[in-house]
Amino acid sequence: MTDAQRALTGQVTGVHGNLLTLVRPSGYLWEAAMDQCWTASPTEREALTPRGAVRVISTSPPPVRPSP
Repeated sequence: MTDAQRALTGQVTGVHGNLLTLVRPSGYLWEAAMDQCWTASPTEREALTPRGAVRVISTSPPPVRPSP
């Protein structure tokens, strides 16, 4: 889930009424209101894995091939 207030993505480890308990891979734990969270996008979910932590995303467009 992604917490809009903190702009953090974490895994839900508990639900207590309207509060979600979330955790980051580093062990950082916090609570967020359910109505302030949404399902994480695939890119946000990648941030929760060690593989995603080293992924480099280019902001440059791919090279254009000349037409034949």
